[in-house]
Amino acid sequence: MCASDDLNLAEALQPDCWQEEATLHTPAFEATLKPDGTLWLRGSALGEGFSVEAVQALTRFLMERVAVPPPEPPYDFSDSHSRRPEEEDG
Repeated sequence: MCASDDLNLAEALQPDCWQEEATLHTPAFEATLKPDGTLWLRGSALGEGFSVEAVQALTRFLMERVAVPPPEPPYDFSDSHSRRPEEEDG
């Protein structure tokens, strides 16, 4: 059992009690990744909108901390053949 309000060194040293919280500070927003995996955002960017730089910083932060999979490559339509609607009707 992990003590929350009581200071018990023996309990605090138990690995089950350890929690990691990571925070990203930028001029426009702050992102905090909680131990349960939730992401908390606060700052002016929430009302004003995220700049390209802010989105890039948040993406890097999440890829480092959460192992977000890389974006899928663009679809390759080179093997597809387009047809006009009148060709499909017969």
